[in-house]
Amino acid sequence: MALKFSNRLFFRQTRNAILVALILGIIISIGQIIFDFYSEQKRIDETVYQVLNTTKESASQAAYSLNNELALRVVKGLFEYQPIYSAQINDDFGRQLASLERPQIKHNMDWLGPLIRTDQNLYTVALYSVGGTTVIGEMRVLVDRFLIAQNFIDRAGFVILTGIVRNFALAIFFGFLFYFTLGRPVMQTIQNLSHIDPNQPGKTHLHIPLGHRDDELGLLVRKLNSILIDFDDTLQQRFLIEDELKRNQTTIRHLNLKLEERVRQRTSELEAANKEMEAFTYSVSHDLRAPLRTISGFSNILQDEFHNQLDQQAQHYLNRVHHGTERMEQLINDLLKLSRTTRGDMQRDDFNIAQIAHEVVAELHRENTERNISVNIPAALDAYGDSRLIRVVLENLFANAWKYTSQTEKAEISFSCTEVNKEHTYCIQDNGAGFDMEYADKLFTPFQRLHSAKEFEGTGIGLATVQRIIHRHGGEIWAESEIQQGATFYFTLPRPQVALM
Repeated sequence: MALKFSNRLFFRQTRNAILVALILGIIISIGQIIFDFYSEQKRIDETVYQVLNTTKESASQAAYSLNNELALRVVKGLFEYQPIYSAQINDDFGRQLASLERPQIKHNMDWLGPLIRTDQNLYTVALYSVGGTTVIGEMRVLVDRFLIAQNFIDRAGFVILTGIVRNFALAIFFGFLFYFTLGRPVMQTIQNLSHIDPNQPGKTHLHIPLGHRDDELGLLVRKLNSILIDFDDTLQQRFLIEDELKRNQTTIRHLNLKLEERVRQRTSELEAANKEMEAFTYSVSHDLRAPLRTISGFSNILQDEFHNQLDQQAQHYLNRVHHGTERMEQLINDLLKLSRTTRGDMQRDDFNIAQIAHEVVAELHRENTERNISVNIPAALDAYGDSRLIRVVLENLFANAWKYTSQTEKAEISFSCTEVNKEHTYCIQDNGAGFDMEYADKLFTPFQRLHSAKEFEGTGIGLATVQRIIHRHGGEIWAESEIQQGATFYFTLPRPQVALM
């Protein structure tokens, strides 16, 4: 993996080190020079006053005797000191005894004026008489402070330059040090990482660069080796899982093919069974009813036309034949109803089951006007299913409640919704004859009855029909009862978790 030279870590560290070293070096050098400049001011003052003091006695004699010639010689003597460019000696009345000037030397360092106090280049020395108590004049000189400090300024520039060069050299040295101690080992580690086999990362072992076993780079390499080993284990496990998944997918495909074959086979068998059921239904509705109609017809003719010729015993037999044919007709009708509940498509939707219950009870009231039954049904109960088939369920359950409360003085029937095992459950409760729970397992079996025909009429098909309808909806139906304490029938209509096509 190639990196631009300017993006490498050691280069950036070297660059930063150079910048910091240069800036700090310049700041420190300037600070040192400024400090030395202020020290140089004192040295300049001491030097100038030392020069003036050497001529102070001669100047005092010239001022005392008002000797202009002596004063001129003193001034000329002061000019021997190169930095002095103007000098004069005055008496105590301010009259000049001698004065000389020469052109001031031009300098290229005028910007250093605030540092070396060029505004303070005037020096004045009072002249006293022989006793040293009376001022008899003064000596005044103007000094070029730049000229005095020239050597110092040159030396300061050299110090700054050498400091910059020294710091630059140190920065370059540290740059190479960064490269050999950090940059190159990191690049070697990156190169080793680029040679890792993606399918077998654990086969590659990164070597810790020399001299970095106990530092951060050594810790990083050891951590990378640990990660590569863990990743290799995870990758190998993934390969094993993928192989197992492929085998399972192959097995599932074979099982699906077998299942599809079984479904086709069972579908064919179901279609054949449905055709047989249709043939049976046709036979029941036509072939069985024809002999019944013949028996019923001839028995009616015997009873109507030969009634006077038959004795009481014969009439009893005819009545039994007539009731038997009627019961057979009812059984055939119930069998046809039971077969219809297992055929045809279901049209499921949301509906108000309480409204259907009200309609069923109203129909029972119209058919049995002499009965006075207290029926309690709420105004609305939501349900989901085939409302047409659920109407058949309610018709059978309410008809049973209606029938088994016929011998109860104050008959009561209620329809409600409760929650059983966190599932909405509908229940129809009555206070009728009830039944023994010991025989509850026979309750939904076709033609199985828990009461005799003399007590309550019926064929034993109704509850079997109800159970088949509820099971087609994916629900459950059960009953709870006590003899002479009434019965309660519970059923559920679950909503499918997956939409039915």
